[in-house]
Amino acid sequence: MGKKISGSAKSIQLLLLLCFSLSNFLDLAYADPPCKSCSDDSSYSDNSPFKNNLEILMSYLRSNASVSKLYNTSTGNDLDRIYAQYMCLNYAAHDECSTCIKVASQTITRLCPGDKEAVVWEELCQLRYSSQNFSAHLDVSRNIPQYIKKEVKNPAQFRLVVNETLDNLIEQASFNASANMYTTREVTTDTYTLYALAQCSADLSPYDCNTCLQVSRANISSCCDACRGVRVLTRSCYLWYEFYSFYEGETNSAEEGKCFCMLFNFRTESC
Repeated sequence: MGKKISGSAKSIQLLLLLCFSLSNFLDLAYADPPCKSCSDDSSYSDNSPFKNNLEILMSYLRSNASVSKLYNTSTGNDLDRIYAQYMCLNYAAHDECSTCIKVASQTITRLCPGDKEAVVWEELCQLRYSSQNFSAHLDVSRNIPQYIKKEVKNPAQFRLVVNETLDNLIEQASFNASANMYTTREVTTDTYTLYALAQCSADLSPYDCNTCLQVSRANISSCCDACRGVRVLTRSCYLWYEFYSFYEGETNSAEEGKCFCMLFNFRTESC
């Protein structure tokens, strides 16, 4: 006969189960699942030339991600031709970029099955493909602002700091040729330090880069310019600020309550 479990032993088992479940919950809270934008306008079928070309393209992207942080290519003929591009955040190391693209190339077909146009944003990169040639074309449609719904104590003053910081960032990223369409900025006040980043796809013109970042800034102003952290995901650029130096490798895991803000508030319907 098996041993009878005492009430205290059962309590310990329940406590361990609860801790295990909570641990899994926190892992999910800290995780940053990909955001996606899929198109329902056109689709491809299994075993079609389009799908075969898409698999070839994903292989091309994965093989180049270890040596280049921005890459575009195409393959196929006529109606089955596909164009693809990835862009890693410039602060990511080459091995991090490579890992990110490998993951994105797998998740994009899973999240947008059968779609002839799709884009997916991972933590350090974005990947997109389309049956239409989008190289060097600005695209600010369906931007995705992400933000933490926790405002600063003096929002009016904070907005002034954010606006001035983003103005400088956008100017440098767009029109300073030596910046190569990527720049960061750190602004310290009496109560906080703001870390901000702007980056455009390097195939854009300076004026298109400026337009992309200005639209992203307008997205921030309309939703969340008093929030402690905001980033805007677009197909052509990134605009991002936080209270921690994310582009220097620092993480936000130490910020009290951040994981719950990320889980419940740092998402959009497309994430």
